[in-house]
Amino acid sequence: MSYVEQWAIAGLLAAVFVVANCVNVSQFLRTHRNAHEDTRSSPILLIGGIGGAMSVALSPSETLRAYYWVPLLVDLGTGPYLAVIAGVLLRRLWRSRNWLESLPFVHYFFEREAPRQATYPMEQAMVGCILGTAVGDALGLACEGLSRGRQSRMFPELAGYKLLPFGKGLCSDDTEHTCMLAQSLIETAHFRDPDGMARRLAVNFGWRLRFWLLGLPAGIGFATLRAILKLWIGVPVRYAGVYSAGNAPAMRSALIGVCYGHDEPRMRALVRAATRVTHTDIKAQLGAQAVALAAHFAATRRNDVAPEEFVAALEPLCEGNAGVIGLLRGVAASVARGESAAAYAESIGCSNGVSGYVYHTVPVAIHVWLRRQADYRGALIEAIRLGGDTDTVAAVVGALVGARVGRDGIPAEWLRDLREWPRTPAWMEQLGTQLARSCNDQASAGELPLNWLELLVRNVLFIPLVLAHGFRRLLPPY
Repeated sequence: MSYVEQWAIAGLLAAVFVVANCVNVSQFLRTHRNAHEDTRSSPILLIGGIGGAMSVALSPSETLRAYYWVPLLVDLGTGPYLAVIAGVLLRRLWRSRNWLESLPFVHYFFEREAPRQATYPMEQAMVGCILGTAVGDALGLACEGLSRGRQSRMFPELAGYKLLPFGKGLCSDDTEHTCMLAQSLIETAHFRDPDGMARRLAVNFGWRLRFWLLGLPAGIGFATLRAILKLWIGVPVRYAGVYSAGNAPAMRSALIGVCYGHDEPRMRALVRAATRVTHTDIKAQLGAQAVALAAHFAATRRNDVAPEEFVAALEPLCEGNAGVIGLLRGVAASVARGESAAAYAESIGCSNGVSGYVYHTVPVAIHVWLRRQADYRGALIEAIRLGGDTDTVAAVVGALVGARVGRDGIPAEWLRDLREWPRTPAWMEQLGTQLARSCNDQASAGELPLNWLELLVRNVLFIPLVLAHGFRRLLPPY
């Protein structure tokens, strides 16, 4: 094939991408004109204008090579699109009162304003739910994947974090998903129609998951990974989920119950939307629904919820699914008999550890919550001692008990030693405050700035820590 033919083929491919990008931008604009659309374009097509510029720059004609910049302008999805995006980002940065602190590492040179204390019940519950998730996730992370026996031999006591030296802790994807969903709920709080809000929530959350994957997270479930990859190649969010009954939707759904448990149609629509972005198995949705309802009870009741009352309230939300109803009835009966969570876990086949299957994670977490609704420390230790997927089980339990006890009910030393960054405990507390305001006012309180460069740096540093901890498990005691 001659050089001219090669150049012609490259130019033809670039032209195809340019045309595709015109359709791409058209879909993008249609999405923003119609709030109920969830069609989104794929940023992979950005290569069209770049490929065209390279083709022209390498063409046999010296005259033509001087116009290498033309494809960048003709392709709406490259030059003009990137210019608009840059303008939007600069405008948002300028209008933000905290724009200086959003720059990489700058906030370490300035004294941060002390976080505002929660002033009304939903705010207290929301802050407790998010911080409770983070602390549970970090406390259980070091024990993830260990059987009960091996865990007790490696960590005879669980007074603090075990992942970092000097008793410091870091969070995993459980906390990250919860924070991203909280930001999506803030952005879509102004929708009055539950179904319209659910559709926009799915779109917003889908985009956050896309860019979360680019940050190289150390922990990610296989079903979630496949769903995000489908999103990246342009699959609409309503078709991106994979058929899986993993526990990822349940680990992030508690705050939906805190926000909208009083509005049953809205809560159901939002739980379904947040679940189906990644998981389409009805079991994943019903497990997430159970966690959301439990969080609503935890946030609104000052006294313990009776197990049979919780199950009776959950049954109408289960779409007649006998499996989950029978499972939760078994939980209520076990709690009523005074059984420990360990005894209940053994009865459902989790004697060596709780798996990531939603019908294992959720019943066990609900069991621990019903037994220790106001005992954050005791609930987390009991949940972690069950073994298996300890970070997710502890994150769900921490969210539920945290919604009841608030920030003040979480052990102060566990909050102090949580070295998560840039999603610091102070940042998460502010996130909970803004989400509570958005839910109460039915209007967005504004997205909380988070520097993506800092997230990337954090994850690059986190991966070696996880690998080192994995090698540590190869050593005694066995």
